[in-house]
Amino acid sequence: MKKIMLFCTAGLLLPAAALAAEIPADSPALHYEGRWQAERDGSRAAAQGAVYIEADFTGTEVSAKLHDEKNRWLITIDGQQPKKIRAAQGQPTLLAKNLPDGRHTLRLERATEGLYGISHFDGLVTDSTDSTDLTDLTGSSGPAVAKAAPAAKSVFPALSPNPRLSPTKKMRLEFIGDSITAGFRNDGKKHGKNDADIEDGSMSFAPQLARLLGADYSVLAKSGEGVVHNWGAAWPDKGLHTAERYRWTFFGGRKVKENTLWQSEKLPVDAVIIAMGTNDFSDKKRRPYHQEYVKAYLDLIHTVHAMNPKAPLICLEPVPSMITPLAGLWIAEASQKAAAEGLPVTYIPLNTPQPLLQAGDFVGDGTHPTKAGSAKLAAFLAPQITKILFP
Repeated sequence: MKKIMLFCTAGLLLPAAALAAEIPADSPALHYEGRWQAERDGSRAAAQGAVYIEADFTGTEVSAKLHDEKNRWLITIDGQQPKKIRAAQGQPTLLAKNLPDGRHTLRLERATEGLYGISHFDGLVTDSTDSTDLTDLTGSSGPAVAKAAPAAKSVFPALSPNPRLSPTKKMRLEFIGDSITAGFRNDGKKHGKNDADIEDGSMSFAPQLARLLGADYSVLAKSGEGVVHNWGAAWPDKGLHTAERYRWTFFGGRKVKENTLWQSEKLPVDAVIIAMGTNDFSDKKRRPYHQEYVKAYLDLIHTVHAMNPKAPLICLEPVPSMITPLAGLWIAEASQKAAAEGLPVTYIPLNTPQPLLQAGDFVGDGTHPTKAGSAKLAAFLAPQITKILFP
């Protein structure tokens, strides 16, 4: 019996003869979620956590042409348990081998947040032996969704049309947040500088909530991010904040030369959930002024609404109960001001009349939820958000 083997280490060389077909990054049979930038050479680039690619393929193994030094990625084959890997350097990254010959599903999802840099994706490589001609999704016949790799002797269509690209629309949610939304330290114990190793963005409350609602998702989250004050920053904080970063395609640690303004109409969302405020109020010695904070949060709402004029906005109270109640009160005030202007904004408290999460729901710091703690938060929010979206 053949066993599926998923490799969690980089650096594995593939025999040239095994590379039967390439699927370029701009193939219509690949389904992208999150903010991906289309490059001039047809490749795709992203700098945010929990972006993902889905595809159907035929064959016994599949690799990704992934250029990425720092980020961790999650591989899911045929709906099995995801495995975390790092990209191989200088050659395609083997995702799976020794699969039963036939059709399979692949999901490749970035586990680490935007501050770990830009990921470049050039496509997939498979050993497909399916010689049946396909009609690609643009209407032309023949093996248009695959091209021969240099070492291959013939061209085989390695991808079947992706059912995710059918006219049936699936709900899409966007999340804006900080380390809590990014999944900071939710996948293991802290040892030295291993924060990237123990971050799993797919298991923060945001993707878990989206999956409960049967939705796709895009997660714009950066550790340390605040509305007016970032973690560890000086007072006043003159650095970049979410309202400025939100317009970027690459939601990373700093603005980079190749960054572009995101065109939200390319990936329209059905609702935006804002989960900010923890870092603004984490300094026990100082905190923002009342009017300063309400104005800044209202500016963030205006920025998000301008790019998503048809999407409801849902603003959450900060998750950690140790944060002053003023944070939630001021976020609620900004939400009420926006609603009075006619914007579709709703505020959801999390710690009234008692804290939603208990000490055991955090990773030990009272701030960052475990995967189970995030699941509890997602389960709490799911029915409330359903009522907002489907009154």
